Amino acid sequence: MKVNILFLLFSLLITNFSLISSTKSSFISLLGVAPQDENYYKTETIKCRNGSKKFARVQLNDDFCDCPDGTDEPGTSACPHGKFYCMNVGHLPVSLHSSKVNDGICDCCDGSDEYDGEVKCPNTCWEAGKVTRDKLKKKIDIYKEGVTIRKKEVEQAKQAIAKDKEELSKLKNNEKSLKGLVKNLKARKEQIEKAEEKERLVKEKEEMMKMAAEDKSDDEHKESSSSTTLDSENNGLSNEPSVDQQQKDEYENTEGLPTDGSESTEGLLREELGRLVASRWTGEKTEHQVEEVSPNKDNNGGNNEIPEGTDDKDHDNSDGSRSYSLFLMSLGVTILNGPSLLEKIQDAAQNLFQAINLFPAPLDKLDANRVRKDYEDSTTRLSDIQERIASLTEKLKHDFGMEKEFYFYYDQCFETKQDKYVYKVCPFKDASQEEGYHITQLGQWEKFENSYGSMLFSNGDGCWNGPDRSLKVKLRCGLKTELTDVKEPSRCEYVALMSTPIRCLEGKLEELERKLESMYNEQLQGGHDEL
Repeated sequence: MKVNILFLLFSLLITNFSLISSTKSSFISLLGVAPQDENYYKTETIKCRNGSKKFARVQLNDDFCDCPDGTDEPGTSACPHGKFYCMNVGHLPVSLHSSKVNDGICDCCDGSDEYDGEVKCPNTCWEAGKVTRDKLKKKIDIYKEGVTIRKKEVEQAKQAIAKDKEELSKLKNNEKSLKGLVKNLKARKEQIEKAEEKERLVKEKEEMMKMAAEDKSDDEHKESSSSTTLDSENNGLSNEPSVDQQQKDEYENTEGLPTDGSESTEGLLREELGRLVASRWTGEKTEHQVEEVSPNKDNNGGNNEIPEGTDDKDHDNSDGSRSYSLFLMSLGVTILNGPSLLEKIQDAAQNLFQAINLFPAPLDKLDANRVRKDYEDSTTRLSDIQERIASLTEKLKHDFGMEKEFYFYYDQCFETKQDKYVYKVCPFKDASQEEGYHITQLGQWEKFENSYGSMLFSNGDGCWNGPDRSLKVKLRCGLKTELTDVKEPSRCEYVALMSTPIRCLEGKLEELERKLESMYNEQLQGGHDEL
């Protein structure tokens, strides 16, 4: 019985020793491994991360470097390129170079890098992590407020896009209708311009005829004056009546027309004279002319001969001149010699021609001006609509984010001043560096990168013997949008930071809250283990 009890106690002792050894071996083998990498080391055969070799799990942290990249020795200093992961519960985790493991200096705030016992490292992570936790709390508060602002801006952006799309649709319909109106107005305007040009040519012809008639009248007047002077010198005063007297006699001695000056007689005289003039132009004979011809036939035996020495052409011209004179006298025009007579003749003829509709009525100037104004206004309106359509089309073709959250940034620019330079960033357009009146283009808009986490501007002004300038704007969560911290880490390659509520994502907020919670939980667990 005693032998059985002793055997049982011995078995338990061996089992406990084996468990302790296994736990210690497991602890040592995973020492320096980040939590997210633990699954990589669970297989019996493990690959070096660079793919150069394989090693057995028992070779993990055996203080002998099997992998050139240090994959097999994360918890020792055997490999020159190895990395040791400090958990730093209650503070931020850190990766150290493997050469700092067991070097007698406490590099990890939890003291895990000096596990050989040569140096006793106190755990100062909770105290050291207080500043980090406070920063994390403030960051979480900013994210919470930023998430609320972002939701409002996203909703407003969606409404603005819908409004702009609706406006674009209406503008296209208006453009179609307005094009038809402009086309019709243009055709009407061209008709008016053709009519005006025709009227201008007629007036121009009349002016030329007027000038020609004036020249002819002046020449005839000069010839008449010269002839009268010559006759006076040779024969004295002429016994023949003057032209004015002859015309007056013809007016007074017209057959069949009374000369008592009464209103009825005057009206009849003017009517007969008008018919007489019209007959001269149309070739028809008036009733009075027919009555005149008949007696001549009776008296002369049916022969209406023209006296010898009188030319037919001169006879026609004389008759026409007398008829025209009688007509003008019937209109109340006093016949005088000189240019004033010609002007009155032309005015009277113009009135007659318009009265009998020989010429078309002049254009309605008010209507013509209204058509021109309507055409100009409609053309201007069409141009404005087409310009707006082009602007909206260009705007709506851009990628404004998963939820169109960057839509309001299209018409905005953001500036910051550093030293003597003013940096200006206009999303979806360009970025520049200004110094006084000198402007250097840092790049034209290209695209978003890193899941809308940064904006890239490229193909800026070239550097002397270098590449074209470019700018990368990294976006981070902030309660207001502002551009900060522009740097030039490489020649002609600029990097800037921009804070904006648009980058206050709910997913990131939840991640930060979990991180803060884990800090408290790990510290409580660590305190319990120590107790």
